[in-house]
This record gives sequence, C-alpha cells and structure tokens, in this order.
Amino acid sequence: MNQQQSRDNQRFFPRVPYASELVVVHDREAWRTGLQDVSEGGCSAFRPRDCDLGEGALVRLFFVNGPGRAVGVDARVARDDPRCIGFEYHEPQSIPPTPA
Repeated sequence: MNQQQSRDNQRFFPRVPYASELVVVHDREAWRTGLQDVSEGGCSAFRPRDCDLGEGALVRLFFVNGPGRAVGVDARVARDDPRCIGFEYHEPQSIPPTPA
C-alpha cells in the first residue's frame, strides 16, 4: 500500500469533487486558490503560490461561490505536499459549507 492509499484509508467522510475559489487565512496573511474536493470533515485545494503553511497550522477558510457572502470555516492543515494542501474542519460541515 502506498502513502496516498494509506491517507485515503484514514478519511472518515467521502470526498466530492467541487470547483470553487477558496481563500485561506492564517494570522495576517491570506492566499487565494482553487478548491479540488470537499467532504463533511475537510477539503483539498491546490497549493497557493508562496504558501508556507505546514501540517497543524490553524486557518480560517472562506468558500467563495460567486458574488456576495463567503462562508468561513475554521480548520487546520492536515496534509501538506508540493501540489496540494488538505484541511480538516474543526466541526463537520455541509457539502459545500453553507452559512449557519
């Protein structure tokens, strides 16, 4: 079993492909990127340029689905590799996340 298969087996919620803009906020920095997929427990995004976040970093994610209100979700970096970055939400979310 390779490392990716091992990671996939650790997931508690099924992933759903979902294209959307995602804004990742950490302290006083923010990065815009594209979302790859979502689940009730987290999401995966393309690694933003110049993003130096590592596993365990606490962030706030803003899901941007066109003009208007963006949905904010607290999360932590759960997976960090050169091409993508995975996030685990602090609380389960709808797919896609919606305002409370």
